[in-house]
Amino acid sequence: MKRFSLFLLWLITNSCGVIDKSPASVYFAGEIVNPTSSYVVLYKDDQIIDSARLDKQNRFKINFKTNSEGLYHFDHSPQFHYVYLEKGDSLTLRLNTVDFDESMAFSGKGEEINNFIVELFLANEEDEKIIDQYFQLEPKVFNEKIESLRKEKIEQLSSLLEEVKLSDRAIALINATIDYNAFIYKEKYPFYHKIAAQEETLHNIPNNFYEYRKNLSLNNKDLIYFRPYYNFMKYHLGNLAYIQCNAKCGQEISNTDAVHFNEHKLKLIDSLVQEKKLKDNLYRNVVIHYLLKIKDSPENTERFMTSFRHYNPNNSHMQEIISLQKDISHLQPNNKLPAVTLINTNGNPVKLSSIAQDKLAVFYFWSDQHKTHFTNIQKQLLLLTKQYPEFTFIGINTDTEYNEWQKTILTYGLIKENQFRSENYESLKNTLVIDHLNKGIITNKGVIVNAFADLYNLKNQ
Repeated sequence: MKRFSLFLLWLITNSCGVIDKSPASVYFAGEIVNPTSSYVVLYKDDQIIDSARLDKQNRFKINFKTNSEGLYHFDHSPQFHYVYLEKGDSLTLRLNTVDFDESMAFSGKGEEINNFIVELFLANEEDEKIIDQYFQLEPKVFNEKIESLRKEKIEQLSSLLEEVKLSDRAIALINATIDYNAFIYKEKYPFYHKIAAQEETLHNIPNNFYEYRKNLSLNNKDLIYFRPYYNFMKYHLGNLAYIQCNAKCGQEISNTDAVHFNEHKLKLIDSLVQEKKLKDNLYRNVVIHYLLKIKDSPENTERFMTSFRHYNPNNSHMQEIISLQKDISHLQPNNKLPAVTLINTNGNPVKLSSIAQDKLAVFYFWSDQHKTHFTNIQKQLLLLTKQYPEFTFIGINTDTEYNEWQKTILTYGLIKENQFRSENYESLKNTLVIDHLNKGIITNKGVIVNAFADLYNLKNQ
């Protein structure tokens, strides 16, 4: 009996300090009004946690066990949004895709922080419209305006914390949302002010303008996949690279110096960022921006890619980057169009390379899922056909269901012989490097003239 009492005392004493590390259940469910996809997919960072198919009432349920509290995001193609989940949460979402962010509302355990994140997101969208007008202001006044907007949100957070209890991690995320959205504008300021004020050189910035940089974390694991933080990192590194290049190299940056400037970015990432995933993602951003936007000479591109491989030989996105470089090289002027398979309006397969082999043509892309874009493109095409009667404009539908595609062609009176459809958008997007919806491909008798044209700026192509 005495030995049993001692054992019981030991058990009680020691079990008091034991932390239960077993995974806890999290419930995430909701209703999607006017769905644009059949699924909701939940991610933690870049990993899929689970997915759920919408039922007949357009509702979904995801139930999973996790030890990983913090920031997640859900995808309802083509849109996504962040959601903060902790152990034991039972969170229900309702949204209408017609007003995706504006209609979003959460209820249940975990609703307070998630509704507040939505409010911050919408407030930041409103701020963006106002701040565009602030860039012409002098640095001191601009900084005061940004700080005023930031303090408003900090006060709202203080009010929330008087009513509900949030974890330290949740509070840190909200503070990061507030801070980094504000800091992005300060990083943008020198370059946007130069344009707004029509100044020839960058404005002189007071020393205290970047005071916040002293407390920055450039290796925050919790925020690697959080857009405000990631966007801040991009602008911050770009800003540092520009200033560093001007100071050390004594030159203003222009497109002709693209390799030189982007090599500064590569070096800065190498020296300032240690977190592997963040580092890989930032390198990927610099490389893909260079390949897609600069479209430099083959010699300069090879020099840049050599520098990239020197700094980051084991990038987790390397295969994607190599494939992109290869696809872009295939789309250079004087090359023939790739042999991508499309479907014509009779339902027969056709090779892209066989279309418009005897004429000047502009290929454009559209989808019923982006109705506003489709309507705008049709208006633009009416103008273009008058401006450039020598061109045939050929539409490629990216992802509309076959019967709906045919119906849209009839409804809008599109020329059937000039309309085609892709049955594999991912393959089409990669092969033709479709990086924006207004992309056009100009050809002459099946030979590429410009594979990276813009339908709203054809006169400069």
